[in-house]
Amino acid sequence: MKNLIRLILSLLVCIPLVPVGAQQRPNPKTTVQKLEEYLTVSAHLHRFNGTALVAQKGTVLLKKGFGWRDVDRKIPNDTNSLYQLGSITKTFTGAVVLQLQEEKKLSLNDKLTKYLPDYPQGDQITLEQLFFHTSGIYDFKSILYGPDSVRVTRPVAKEWVVAQFKDKPLAAPPGTAVNYTNSGYYLLGLIVEKITGKPFETVVRERFLKPLQLTRTGFDFINLKDRGKTTGYTFRKDSVLVKTLIVDSTVAYAAGGLYSSVGDLYRWSRVVQNRQLLKPETWEAALTPPNQGHWGYGWGISYFAEGKKLIYQNGNIYGFATFYVQVPEDDVVVILLCNVDDASDLTTLDPIATDVLKIVYEEPYKLPINRKVVRVDETVLRQYAGTYRLDAARTIAITYETGSLFLQVTGQPKFELFAESPTRFFLKAVDAQLTFFKDAAGKVTQVVVHQGGDHVAKRL
Repeated sequence: MKNLIRLILSLLVCIPLVPVGAQQRPNPKTTVQKLEEYLTVSAHLHRFNGTALVAQKGTVLLKKGFGWRDVDRKIPNDTNSLYQLGSITKTFTGAVVLQLQEEKKLSLNDKLTKYLPDYPQGDQITLEQLFFHTSGIYDFKSILYGPDSVRVTRPVAKEWVVAQFKDKPLAAPPGTAVNYTNSGYYLLGLIVEKITGKPFETVVRERFLKPLQLTRTGFDFINLKDRGKTTGYTFRKDSVLVKTLIVDSTVAYAAGGLYSSVGDLYRWSRVVQNRQLLKPETWEAALTPPNQGHWGYGWGISYFAEGKKLIYQNGNIYGFATFYVQVPEDDVVVILLCNVDDASDLTTLDPIATDVLKIVYEEPYKLPINRKVVRVDETVLRQYAGTYRLDAARTIAITYETGSLFLQVTGQPKFELFAESPTRFFLKAVDAQLTFFKDAAGKVTQVVVHQGGDHVAKRL
């Protein structure tokens, strides 16, 4: 249920993948050894705590647990560990709706009011816009972090959830802008119920979980009685794992209510790869949004390595972070399920997923390292605030806010910078470092971004 769109393999400054630094000697390790080494190091540095599965052309290269399923009882994660999925659920929601369209029980061009007559401005919103995050509808995920956060740990009425967003102003007129919102998928779940006359969860079980024998996948994680059930944590102050609340599946619902294992999700990937349970042309439409959009029918879409299509979905819900990546052209699958959420920059899965793909594609990568943060005086930090020209189209904005420096590249999210010396800083969310330089008079004149090489940005 993550609302920040980060395109996999898009570097901070959007520079193509190139070797870092000097030419490296060929690594004699096999791909499997590299994957295991990388994830083991990541686990030791508290970057990854969960279960990973990596496969290529139908062969599972790695399927292994890392870190703790239950810290207090010292139970390690393994291949049977079960995790709340968050937004990976959306891939199943999309498949259900597309099946109903094939059965001519709905059309993605239908207006919302056809199924929910009283929904405000529903006559302007199509089902397709709910998928593409262009409906403008307010994202109800904010309730997870508000005064009602305890309430979401137990079953809630659908009317209560819808009331949290239906009367909020639209972020933009429908169809005009992408504003990621879980609310659209919640409404799609309600529409499925209206058409089928069955609970959404029942429809998913009948149409996908049972036929595919996804016996480790389901809803109602809170009441799950299974030895593989993981305890959810957050990494507080980048140093200690703290147990979190568990979001009830009636809240996450069609936007993020499923739990699963890496094995079941790999079986799901076979359905996607082999274009099963939906017509081939339906799968093609699902994974090829119009206007080169980044969201399809339940999937995020990106491109890398000379235009290869990459489909993905990533989830973040209290105590859990997940990432599912598939490259259909090469039949490559990466599944990362963690029982630590990404509230800390250190535990975000974006760089892990990117590096795992680099290993599979034999691209240069670096093992994670434990960088030490040092204290730098406020007067020094303030000297670096300003705008730096990266190239003709992009600048880097460095701002000083409440004792810290932040970086934002044109068109990119804002990231906090951490000092490892008075002139050198690094990001925790991505593998990138910056070095600031002064002239003879002591004036800051440029910053060099170290990511995929050295990139000089002159101060404006």
